[in-house]
Amino acid sequence: MVSIVLVSHSPLLAAGIVEMARMVMQQAPVAIAVAAGTTNPENPLGTDASKIRQAIEEVYTDDGVLVLMDLGSAVLSAEMAVDFLPEDKRSHVRLCAAPIVEGTIAAVVQASLGASLDRVTAEAMEALAGKQESLRSDVQVGGTTATTQQVDREAETLQTHLVVGNRLGLHARPAALFVQTAGRFLADIRIARAGQESRQVNAKSFNAVASLGIRQNETIIVSARGPDAADALEALRNLAADKFGEADEPPEVGYDVLPQREVESLVGALRGIAASPGYAIGQAVVLRPAEPQVERRSIDDPEAEMFRLLAVLKSVCDSTRSLRDQIAQQHPYEAAIFDAYLLFLNDPEVLARVRQIIEEERVNAEWAWRAVVHESAGSFEAIEDDYMRARAADIRDIGAQVLSRLTGQTRSISLDQVGIVLAPDLAPSDTASLDRSKVLGICTERGSPTSHSAILARTLGIPAVVGIGAALAQIGPGTSLILDGYEGLVWVAPDQQIVDAYTLRQAQWRDAQEQARRASTAPAITRDGVPIEIAANIGSVADARAAIENGADGVGLLRTEFLFLERAVAPDETEQYEAYSAIAQIMEQRPVVVRTLDVGGDKPLAYVPMEREENPFLGQRAIRLSLNRPDLFITQLRAILRSTVGHNLKVMFPMIADIGELRRARAMLESVAAGLRSESIPIADSIEIGMMVEVPSAALLAHVFAPEVDFFSIGSNDLVQYTLAAERGNAAVAYLQDGLHPAVLVQIQHVVHSAQRAGRWVSVCGELAADRDAVPILIGLGVQKLSMAPAAIPQIKALVRQLSREEAQHWASQALAMESSQEVRQFIRTQLKAIDDQA
Repeated sequence: MVSIVLVSHSPLLAAGIVEMARMVMQQAPVAIAVAAGTTNPENPLGTDASKIRQAIEEVYTDDGVLVLMDLGSAVLSAEMAVDFLPEDKRSHVRLCAAPIVEGTIAAVVQASLGASLDRVTAEAMEALAGKQESLRSDVQVGGTTATTQQVDREAETLQTHLVVGNRLGLHARPAALFVQTAGRFLADIRIARAGQESRQVNAKSFNAVASLGIRQNETIIVSARGPDAADALEALRNLAADKFGEADEPPEVGYDVLPQREVESLVGALRGIAASPGYAIGQAVVLRPAEPQVERRSIDDPEAEMFRLLAVLKSVCDSTRSLRDQIAQQHPYEAAIFDAYLLFLNDPEVLARVRQIIEEERVNAEWAWRAVVHESAGSFEAIEDDYMRARAADIRDIGAQVLSRLTGQTRSISLDQVGIVLAPDLAPSDTASLDRSKVLGICTERGSPTSHSAILARTLGIPAVVGIGAALAQIGPGTSLILDGYEGLVWVAPDQQIVDAYTLRQAQWRDAQEQARRASTAPAITRDGVPIEIAANIGSVADARAAIENGADGVGLLRTEFLFLERAVAPDETEQYEAYSAIAQIMEQRPVVVRTLDVGGDKPLAYVPMEREENPFLGQRAIRLSLNRPDLFITQLRAILRSTVGHNLKVMFPMIADIGELRRARAMLESVAAGLRSESIPIADSIEIGMMVEVPSAALLAHVFAPEVDFFSIGSNDLVQYTLAAERGNAAVAYLQDGLHPAVLVQIQHVVHSAQRAGRWVSVCGELAADRDAVPILIGLGVQKLSMAPAAIPQIKALVRQLSREEAQHWASQALAMESSQEVRQFIRTQLKAIDDQA
């Protein structure tokens, strides 16, 4: 597939064009790289040949790279960049004189259809046709290029009349969808406005279709000739009936509808990755924390330097534990983020390396410490796995804290006004120490939803958008902003219409949350009388109390890892038993699903030595680790089984991929149970045993697993990641990270059907369970239980009460036949909007 490179003097301009281009990517995503601006803070506007070459290399493919430029020096810089490319790549790179905005949109549509570099270039060059037609320009433009496919000219021409019902007609997105649908067929397809049949244009050309300027309620005539002409027209008829994938949008601004400025082009908005839900409206507060300056000094007494360093390390350890304890008062599971800091500060290899540098090079402690921090962070940044790469930021953060104290330079972040915090990135300690009363929201250039700062932002209830990119640096202090933590948008200097829309949305959201909280203790029963159990995902005794306060029907996922973190040895049986029993006591007779230990290469334990793995998500983790460490596993199973007496506890094994793993785990559980009974230690007479469905093999073979478990719990986060080969938090594949992708829904359907045939029940305990768009689909597929963060329970219960299972089944059936998660979401939002309007 042809890739696109944008060369612009302005990063903001380039970011806006990329956002518009993404709006028309309805099928295969097109790789787009940007080379915009300079690194000179005094003169940020400009172009750089080295950055352009790097951008070309980043998206290079033998299918070709099309480079579009804005003006002036951009052309010269692009030519120079191509000259620096290896000779074998130059012939596959094309510099295009098309206007950068219109040309990019046209090129992206054609590239997504798999068109050749020549065809993509030609389409970009004709990009002004639509605008010139609308303005009735006298400028001569090239005619539409005919399809390159060979069609039987003697074949019968079929024809259909379609009424365009979209409120804005065939604008960019529906026109792109029309072209992409037509592009799937071999037939020669033409389109014309009714009454202007003589002006037929190629239906596979975005420029040609857009240039017609079709408006709402106008009739178009579509003709097709070729071997699959009938199928092509049928597909286009269905597309028109669905209003080209667009829901009806009332002209007034409401809860789920923003002005057309957002819907159409997102001009004025930057898109990142939604990291923490919520809305923020306020001024930009720009933070640029700098690493302490360190000078290399020669020293005479290495022991004195080590003594000085160790004293500072102890001080930082104390303050880190204090911060951890502060967070742990309400969020103990998330507070474990700081365990990694403490482990690094006390890592014997780190200290040995620092000592080696001080003694061999005779340098000061600051210099040696910084060198080791950079080495350690660099080793993480070299790992392919994105989750592990994100840990480098943690190391640099704690390293900088030590340097600040060694050098006496202040690093603390303080806010002198209320606003939305902008920063290149924020370390967990920065996020946790921010004055919550002054922070309306957080927006960063880098980061991902899996970064520790994002996790803390969610925990602290701060709306956040991460991964915006370099364009964020162009925003100055005091700039008016709107942050949308649901869509991952940051509106820069929004006009009054946008402000009014978000003010209303924010107020309605708060009102809905308050109403849901008041009704949270009532059961969630659909309009047609089907009860849906809404449970909590928890990781501590405090979380169990929060679950009860928010109306949880039980615990769908008890993460036992909270007992195993920040310690030098594993918790013994008594400690585990007391913790599980305390949680069960709080939940009374409500069901509690206890997941056995889910740690491993990506969440290592200090007392479990493990070899380094290139991809820890595919390595020794979860049930694999437990089966290989029976000492840990048996101790945990004994504690869980002892806790079942008088309570409704269930046992669940994580990351089962093979029937042999399940059987081994069950055999160990049954052996432990028999041993406890032989010791006259009481346990429940009957205990339900389930498994997580997190990998495609488990979902596809659910019919094999079903007879050997009592329930399935679908871990949607990992199931999406493994199904679509898209690591969570990786911005480059963010478009794939969606649990409503039909490939995921088909697997959920198979799990449910397999469970139903065996008389088992199914729960969903990942992010999808609390996704408003996903809940109707999951209920329609037959999922009986949803488990989520306690704070989300009131809103999801309120939503369930608005739904009908029969109606949801019909929606789920339609969703399964769709081609993308975007199509599914657009469809379900239309249905939910209708329900909201009736309420």
